[in-house]
Amino acid sequence: MLALLAACGSTNTYLANKTSTVEMYHIFDIRTTAGTATVAKAAADGLGQNSNAVDTKTPLQMGVAVPATPGRFTLVDMGAKMAGTGIGAMMQMAAMQNGGVGMKTANCEGAVWTARAQRTISGSSNLTLYGCLYRYQKGFHLDTYAVFQKVEGGLQQVTRDIAFKMVGTPEEWVNKTILDMVRSIESGANAKVTHLEGQPELGAEPGIAKFGQR
Repeated sequence: MLALLAACGSTNTYLANKTSTVEMYHIFDIRTTAGTATVAKAAADGLGQNSNAVDTKTPLQMGVAVPATPGRFTLVDMGAKMAGTGIGAMMQMAAMQNGGVGMKTANCEGAVWTARAQRTISGSSNLTLYGCLYRYQKGFHLDTYAVFQKVEGGLQQVTRDIAFKMVGTPEEWVNKTILDMVRSIESGANAKVTHLEGQPELGAEPGIAKFGQR
């Protein structure tokens, strides 16, 4: 009887509909003598390897001196930003239903190049990946941020499992896309790239040094 109950519990856990919001970020230091256009093109090329919906921008930097230290992206809670409006109220209500996690976007203020890539799998996940390229006197920083809503369980989970085996889970897609951007910058801009920080762990990848390693 206990074995039967345990089996039923496992089945219910698998079939229960679960929705979660996952956030990931990683920051890289880029040492190169290449110019902004070369590094930005390499980053865009790497991003395009895994996305068919990519929006990139290269803001004008008129009269802006290259800073000694790089900028850094910030997060914007769109529900809080639009507080007092009907859309903002809907966003905040959705955040309350999702454990307090709101709809966030990356603010790349001061970046010389920005990118947003999207990947949607019907009934599975809605993923957005942001890239912010900051120039400074020793090179560049690439800040990346990803956020996605992941649906698990239910009768469609078997279909999702099959799809994930073919194209990878959302987390695997994010990691691969970020690393492809880094490798493209290394080769396209003859750059030395170091991973400075990020959550969750990006994993040990050959050719990409951790902070403090050379």
